[in-house]
Amino acid sequence: MSELAKDEPVLTALVASLTCAFHDGSPVAGQSLDRRREIAVAALRRIRSFRRRRVPINDRSYCVRDLARGLVDYLEDEPDLVGPLMKDYQFIASGLLDAYQMVGGS
Repeated sequence: MSELAKDEPVLTALVASLTCAFHDGSPVAGQSLDRRREIAVAALRRIRSFRRRRVPINDRSYCVRDLARGLVDYLEDEPDLVGPLMKDYQFIASGLLDAYQMVGGS
């Protein structure tokens, strides 16, 4: 089984989380399905690097902030100018972590 096929259930859950956030009015969740999938792939890569980067996985608020920061760095042209949008990134990061945990992401 290819790596992408193995990741498909997790990516589907992450895209669904982003779709819900988009419908709830999130300006950073991705307007198109392709964009949400791109965000989901970036989020999965960041989540899976928590241990290697010594992110304390038992500290949810730290994980949310770390994932949000990673998404900002990946998605924004000028990450230092995100300002109030950081709350929106943290909102989608929280939902992405919930989705990841619900499908037993590894």
